[in-house]
Amino acid sequence: MDKKTEKLLIKKAKKLSKWYEGVFVNPIFWEVNGKPYYMAGFTVGNNPKATAYLTTIGEEVKEEAYSAQSSLSLMADTSNNIFSIGGDHLKIDTAYYTGPLAILVNSTENSVAEGHKAFQKLWGVQQKFNQLVNEYQSFYDNLLLRERLTQSDIDYTIETANWVNLYQYETLSILLNQNSVLRSYSGYLETTKEWKSLSKDQRTFVTKVTDNRTKMEEGLRNLALIEVDDPEKMVELNLEKAKNDLKSGIEKQREHIRYPV
Repeated sequence: MDKKTEKLLIKKAKKLSKWYEGVFVNPIFWEVNGKPYYMAGFTVGNNPKATAYLTTIGEEVKEEAYSAQSSLSLMADTSNNIFSIGGDHLKIDTAYYTGPLAILVNSTENSVAEGHKAFQKLWGVQQKFNQLVNEYQSFYDNLLLRERLTQSDIDYTIETANWVNLYQYETLSILLNQNSVLRSYSGYLETTKEWKSLSKDQRTFVTKVTDNRTKMEEGLRNLALIEVDDPEKMVELNLEKAKNDLKSGIEKQREHIRYPV
């Protein structure tokens, strides 16, 4: 967004704000009838309280603004969720996986071997998760440069959000369903001479990643995914569910539109 456009939109937004509110304008716009509409937000203590949908061409029209709201709000909420969850996963040092996995497993206990395989699976999901979020970040950086939001951008964002949920589901399922063998694996690692060569954080991660089953079970429930045996069908069903859930949530947000009304 160029400085002239930003100055105009901030000026418009400030006229609609209360004295104690902060104001921001999302630099991405949705075009309606040849007019670019931007989402402005009003915050108190960094918490969003209301929105306005503003254009740089002529006057705002309620029907146009509401049409833009469904796309702009959906994009803002969904991308923020991707970056929030994905950002937490990117913070996990890859060495937390690669360090322990570099230690050769030489045990006759089946539970140790199964735990080793389960930890490898966790590492595999983590790599897919990291790639997903990094690719979305590159896409979003490009979107910020071109500024105009399209339906294909929204579709890609919803698909990415669906995969974020599915990768969380896969991670939690491994941690819960193979909890005991993962514990056997970490217990075995502690007996090896290479254990002390791992950093304190690496040792903590591999031994504590299976802790707090209650919190993991709650996380799995909160995802509320449709579970079926066919992986491709599960992706498809939950993508459709995500679209419906997002549509419902965005419609509820309309009560917080301050302008135009």
